[in-house]
Amino acid sequence: MKYAMVFLLTGLLLCAGNAAAQVLTKIAAVVNEDIITTYQLEKELTSLLAAEARGRNLPAEEIQKLRAEVLDGMIDEALVLQRVKQTGLSVSDAELEEAISDVLRQNQITREQLQQALQAQGLSLEGYRERLRRQILRFKLIGHEVQSKVEVSTQDVRDYFRENIDNYRGNPTLTLSYIAFAIPGDDRVSTSEVNAIRDRAREALALLRKGEDFTSTLFIFADDPGVQGGELGTFTEDELSEAFASAVAGLEGGEVAELIENPEGFYILKVDSRNPGPIRQFDTVKEEIRQKLLEENREERFLEWSAGLKKDAFIDIRI
Repeated sequence: MKYAMVFLLTGLLLCAGNAAAQVLTKIAAVVNEDIITTYQLEKELTSLLAAEARGRNLPAEEIQKLRAEVLDGMIDEALVLQRVKQTGLSVSDAELEEAISDVLRQNQITREQLQQALQAQGLSLEGYRERLRRQILRFKLIGHEVQSKVEVSTQDVRDYFRENIDNYRGNPTLTLSYIAFAIPGDDRVSTSEVNAIRDRAREALALLRKGEDFTSTLFIFADDPGVQGGELGTFTEDELSEAFASAVAGLEGGEVAELIENPEGFYILKVDSRNPGPIRQFDTVKEEIRQKLLEENREERFLEWSAGLKKDAFIDIRI
């Protein structure tokens, strides 16, 4: 079994921060036969704050909200571990080693570098292995309790494809026409000459804005030195230069962009048409859709299952 998508190093280490040195230990919650102490709660909260706050001072109300969320998560975790004991699920040393190998491979680090990173976060390798073990157990339990209830039919996949067809298109394209007013490449060209070329380009743009035909406008200015134009071609926006892509962003077919200026000259772009992109064949995306729906269905069933655990449990929150 592979767990590489779960055991990303960064996500795990965010849960490994140091707790406050002095915490008065009381009972925060009773979950069936288990207890969650305020020390455990504040330790997890401290770790979360280190990740969430990022140096900011959070208001007391937000901290209290986070504390409640952390406690709720710890209650869920206690219920899960209790259910694991009931089902007799376990994790072998070989599975733990495979999970650690996945972490090393995905993060492109050595075991020594992993240990150094853990030590920097105040977590031992043994503690890290325990976290991995719990996560693997959680996935096993979900597979045991939830997976069998998750179903996605071929019709479900087809319906999703039809209802979200725009998400399964190729890259959108646009077809452009252009008029270019080139600045001579001579270093001796004067500022007044550049200004004169700019003025001619603005005149052309003004004509187009008044509704003049693009071809007619190009013909009017065709005798100016360095003027050329016509159909530029069909492109995805990623294929355009940053300046061109920015100029035509949001323009619909028939609209003309603002004047573009660079050291080589002045450019007028017209969006002749936009194509939303070809629709991908159903057979090429059906497995992708199926996996997406399975994940959504699995999450929904998991929430139902988790809610059922809580409903049937004795939970006494004391803070």
